[in-house]
Amino acid sequence: MFTSALKRVCLAFALFATAFNTARAGSVTLAWRPSPSYGVVAYKIYYGTSSGSYQVALTVPNAPIAQINGLVEGTTYYFVATAITATGSESPVSNEAQFTVPANQPADSSSSSTGLANISTRADVFTGESATIGGFVVAGTENHTVLVRGLGPTLTSFGVNGVLPNPFLTLHYADLLGEETVLATNDNWKDTQQDAISSTGLAPSDDAEAAVIQSLAPGTYTAVLTDADGGSGVGLIEVYDLSAGGTSLLFNISTRGFVGVGDHVLIGGFIARSNNTRVVVRALGPTLQGFGIAEALPDPVLMLFDENGNSIASNDNWGDTQANEIEGTGYAPPCPAESAIIVTRPAGNTTAIVRGKNGGSGVALVEVYYLPF
Repeated sequence: MFTSALKRVCLAFALFATAFNTARAGSVTLAWRPSPSYGVVAYKIYYGTSSGSYQVALTVPNAPIAQINGLVEGTTYYFVATAITATGSESPVSNEAQFTVPANQPADSSSSSTGLANISTRADVFTGESATIGGFVVAGTENHTVLVRGLGPTLTSFGVNGVLPNPFLTLHYADLLGEETVLATNDNWKDTQQDAISSTGLAPSDDAEAAVIQSLAPGTYTAVLTDADGGSGVGLIEVYDLSAGGTSLLFNISTRGFVGVGDHVLIGGFIARSNNTRVVVRALGPTLQGFGIAEALPDPVLMLFDENGNSIASNDNWGDTQANEIEGTGYAPPCPAESAIIVTRPAGNTTAIVRGKNGGSGVALVEVYYLPF
């Protein structure tokens, strides 16, 4: 059985059916406000052509968006959603959403116009719990091709001192039970996939850096950046969307790294595909103690900057500003001392920087969640 708290969350589901990001005829995209419970590992969509009667069930990864294909044009469908825990428990259903598939819905579009085209993070890379871990979600119904890079030496050309000398990249898939499977590893990018990586125009400039191209099914993934020789230094994890279209998209990045003093900050960045891209950015610290991280950053401070380095917004404690709006997304940080900002961005680059208040240091998490509603 679910806990009473989780039941309250799931009963408050808000499910939306919309033509948003429609990529092909006979399809609809559903979006919902996610459950903030850490027990949720997936969602299930039920739908049919009669209100209250659902003939089809579809399980989707732990991301609040799903595109349903194979629908009959001109037909009205009814949808509900539930949340699934790692033990297989299922919440009560959400509200019912209704959608009539347009009879003149366009066929496949040539490119995806929503979501995040690139997500990245820069941090001090150490060993153990202070390793840099980049998590991201592929949302949708189809495989998505991405390029993941782990950089170190290249950062010296951008004025960064003490870079990671020999990046080593490991790409993991996390199943619905949280069990991880290694999909790929790489030390030097030219050792494998050299031609494929070069053809993207995104090959690392230093032979010692790491890169992997991988076709990924919808789900949750982590990229772990370490040093092949056990060293430490500033490193960069990047995930590039190589898929030109289809029904899947990069949904979020969630990166854990060490926050030091001075320039030794945790930096998360993303590129929005289109104007009016709405995201919530979070900086967590104390919450990580509940996941076995002893040296968590006690009081994160979050700052957002545009591609020209101009300040967009900043936040220390998430409840001080935008509290109601943040709670409404389902992504309110668990601890009052943690930070969050909701912002709508034009197409292009946005950077999030996490520091410790009053010079504090420790392991932190910076997250960028795409809000499709």
